[in-house]
Parts: sequence; structure tokens; C-alpha cells
Amino acid sequence: MMTLVPFAREHFATLSDWFGSEADIIQWGGPLVHFPLTDVQLQTMLDEGHTPPRRLCWMAMAQTLPVGHAQLAFTWETGTARLSRVAIAPAQRGRGLAIPMLRQIIREAFRFPTITRLELNVYAGNAPAQKTYQKLGFQQEHTQRATIQVNGTYWDTVRMSMQRPTP
Repeated sequence: MMTLVPFAREHFATLSDWFGSEADIIQWGGPLVHFPLTDVQLQTMLDEGHTPPRRLCWMAMAQTLPVGHAQLAFTWETGTARLSRVAIAPAQRGRGLAIPMLRQIIREAFRFPTITRLELNVYAGNAPAQKTYQKLGFQQEHTQRATIQVNGTYWDTVRMSMQRPTP
């Protein structure tokens, strides 16, 4: 069984160890995070969690083992939450953990009555993530070309979204 716990300072080293390069960090966190992932970068993410939160962050735990991480960023004025910075621990990949973790995150997003839309950006080259998001009900909206250059290669970004599920 997997549970979500609020991301905290004691998780910083574990999460940082999951990324071995600038490309890994960008794949996970986009252009605003840099390798190596530092406590300062992670604390900045946590600092956005006031009331109402601009960002909430979780670690997914299997018993006492951290197996995943995900974040939600909120735009309250438009009723939108953005799923971001999703990762499964490298040693745990391929075990079917992403979908159960993300189902819990989706429930967290929609537990706020004013949130009616959940969106995400995923790099076009990350086909496994896109397939996972489609299984969860996300639909592709559009692709933005050449949003970032990583190691001399331009990466495209795919926008996906879902509306609040009807009861």
C-alpha cells in the first residue's frame, strides 16, 4: 500500500539522489530547477505551501520507503491546479507505482471545491509519462515546439489536462 506524506526537509537528500544530471533535473522539474538539486531549491518549493497554498508537495511512501514524489501548483483565480515534478524513485521504476500515486494526487487536487481543471506539461520525448497520464484520463491539448534546449537538443512540451470528474 502506498501513502502520501507531506514533503519535508528530511526528504531532501533522498529526492536529490534520484537525479544524476542536468537533463534528469529538467525532465523532472522544468527549466527553473538546476543540477545539482539543492536544499535551497527544495525549500523554495516548500515555502509556497501557505494558506491558500500556491504549491503542495508530497512523497509517496511504501511503508517507510520513499518511492515517489509529486507536486501541485495552484492558480486559484482560474480554478486550475498544475500537476508537476512527478518522479518515481529509480530503483522502484517499472513496478506500476506511478498510477496509484497519481490517482492520490488527482484526488488531492480536486478535494478543493474551486479547482475544476488539472493540467500538466510533459516533454514530448517522455512517451512513458504521456501514456501514464492518458491512462489516468488526461487529454492532450497541444504541443509547444522547442521550449528548452538540453545538451544541444531542443525539447518540445506537450500540454495535457482533465476536468473535475463528475460524481
